[in-house]
Amino acid sequence: MIGARLAALLGRLGDAGLSAPLLALLLGLCLPPLASIAHAGLPGAVALMLAMSIVLAEPGRGHIGEWPPVLLLAIANLLVTPVLALLLARQLDLGAAGGWLVLVGACPAAGSAALIAVLLGLPARPMLLAQFLCFFALPVTAPLIAWWLLDGMAIDPALLARRVLLGVGVAALGGVALRYRLGRVRRQRHGRALRGLGVLALCAVGLGLAHGLSGSLAVPQPVLPLIAGLVLVSMIGGALGALAGAPFRLARGFALAGAARNVSLLWGVTASLAPAGGDLVLQLGVLWTLTLPALCALGRWLFLQARNRWLPAPSLP
Repeated sequence: MIGARLAALLGRLGDAGLSAPLLALLLGLCLPPLASIAHAGLPGAVALMLAMSIVLAEPGRGHIGEWPPVLLLAIANLLVTPVLALLLARQLDLGAAGGWLVLVGACPAAGSAALIAVLLGLPARPMLLAQFLCFFALPVTAPLIAWWLLDGMAIDPALLARRVLLGVGVAALGGVALRYRLGRVRRQRHGRALRGLGVLALCAVGLGLAHGLSGSLAVPQPVLPLIAGLVLVSMIGGALGALAGAPFRLARGFALAGAARNVSLLWGVTASLAPAGGDLVLQLGVLWTLTLPALCALGRWLFLQARNRWLPAPSLP
């Protein structure tokens, strides 16, 4: 009985996946002790969130024709966007924090991008494939960016490689083990509850973000240039994603995958390593990642409401 009630509760939480993390952020701002606890457990929450992505993924059997757009999106997200982000950081004169803006540009697509694509009726399978490709490539690409573009000034590339490899490895092993332990039938039967567990982990990230932002914003530092930089990097990523998907009629979905990035992964694995300015960049990046899906969902709801109100109902014969 308790298990059934818990599964139902997790299922309802999973249905609110686009708005629940922002509500958790507001809760954390109101309850600082709870936010502090969540911040201490941030690496575990990020690992659980990514593990649930692996458990729930059902991309099916691929074919050779899908890989050109997937590879183009991965290259745009992991390599091209960081190069352009570096040029932008220099133009904005962000100093040491600019290096962390570049690393944010090297993050893989957020899982919420595929969910938004499903809500909008867009093809989600290529986005999922690109997301997992970027996820498993990150232990190589992130240290490469730190060494090649940043000369190791933002963070030691070897240390970053160990941290990212550990974070990705734990999440991947846990997700694969649980995936095979449950089997296909039970994964489908308990899909809503498992999705709710992933959203619960994302809510824990939102709670931890409330603690981090409260501490970072208490230290005087330029916030508006960092926000402008993050928004522009998101726009650059979205434009590159649209260009990568345009020849394959995937521009709209790939724009989402380029604009919304999984910054919480980078924030989780580099906890306590970034200086104040860099940590604020990561936190604002997580905030943008949580906000963008909610804005897309709100925009879709407003569009449907306006369409239902202004379009005439079909007449009966």
